[in-house]
Amino acid sequence: MARIAVLSVPAYGHLNPVLPIVRKLVQRGHDVTVFNEASFAPLITATGARFAAYPPVIHLEDFSRTLKDGDMIAWIEMILGATGPLLGALTPRLRTERPDLIVFDGIAVWGEMLASKLKLPSVAISTTFMSDAFARTAGEVAHDTLSIARLIPNFLWDVTRIFIHGVLHLPHTLPLVPRRGDVTLMLTSRQFHPPSRRRDEPDFIFVGCSIDPGTRRETFDFDRFDGRPLLYVSLGTLHHGNAAFFDTCIAAFGDFLGQVLVSVGRGTDLDRYADAPANFLFAEAVPQLAVLERTSVFLTHGGLNSVHEALWHGVPMVAVPQQIEQLHNAEAMEAAGAGLVIDAEAKGHPVTAEALRAAVDRVMMERAVYAAAAARIGASLREGGGIDEAASIIERQALGRSGSVQPTAAIEAPVERV
Repeated sequence: MARIAVLSVPAYGHLNPVLPIVRKLVQRGHDVTVFNEASFAPLITATGARFAAYPPVIHLEDFSRTLKDGDMIAWIEMILGATGPLLGALTPRLRTERPDLIVFDGIAVWGEMLASKLKLPSVAISTTFMSDAFARTAGEVAHDTLSIARLIPNFLWDVTRIFIHGVLHLPHTLPLVPRRGDVTLMLTSRQFHPPSRRRDEPDFIFVGCSIDPGTRRETFDFDRFDGRPLLYVSLGTLHHGNAAFFDTCIAAFGDFLGQVLVSVGRGTDLDRYADAPANFLFAEAVPQLAVLERTSVFLTHGGLNSVHEALWHGVPMVAVPQQIEQLHNAEAMEAAGAGLVIDAEAKGHPVTAEALRAAVDRVMMERAVYAAAAARIGASLREGGGIDEAASIIERQALGRSGSVQPTAAIEAPVERV
């Protein structure tokens, strides 16, 4: 048995793909402790892992706010602002507990630094594409420059608090995202990942998707479906409050020859949609994996988990990204031939009902072509080994320190770099 500390971040898009790996490690007999914000405790303990709360220095609301705004500089400052306090809180604890391995999210700078400081082996898990795959536009650079100028006092304070924990342990590798462990697991396929200068470096291992319905808690009455084609609409966990977008969907698809299921987000008053057309179904949240099995076209915000899950099920998409990272994900999907992108909202303009309807109609008309492309990429996401391969790689990294007898799955074939 190995003792494994998982340093995650308070964002569903980052935690959800890691939970199936945690669950698998627990099933194989390992002692896994996952650190995160307290609100994520029920999701984490449901895997059988232990939960440990971060001090109150980084929150889901912070992630939501900075990502919704699309201000990547403010997002970086948020990460750096949490890093110093988290190093201060976690260093003595992990020095005492001495896990066999640190697993950290690819944006958790504190995970990379703790592994270096405590001389522990580490595995990074990236739930995003590599940041060097995308060039910044002139407009984005100008916006970044203004944000940096505005946040200089914050950055200086953040860096000072980080320096206290040792200059030698500061991150010093590229790309900026993901931060690297001794091994870095990419939860996508090399085939789907956009071109990057570092994509083919040997310490990046593409294991494909980490998908397990058993780690999801949402429910839905599938008897509400009547067998007609299904258009599924969701803006994910960050942008679900975009009521104007959902109103546009109602205007666009009132006469759609099928059903339209809209996941509007937890806490939304469903009575707001009581007068919607009869072909519309509304829910606060749905079991997305099970819904995608029944979906004809997915109208999505382009979050990478949602894109992966649709590709996994061979479902074509129309993506309406809400911010720049989602636009990059959506463009990769479109380049693969699996759907279309409408970039209006990512560029600050509300999407029109006409644009939505035209894109969905086009995908529906040529669905066989788009679905075949989605299925091809979905196959590449399966070929990396997914949850089992990720768990086995983590076991092998932990084995070097623990020296204890590992489960059989941990000592099978050597790591295959897809």
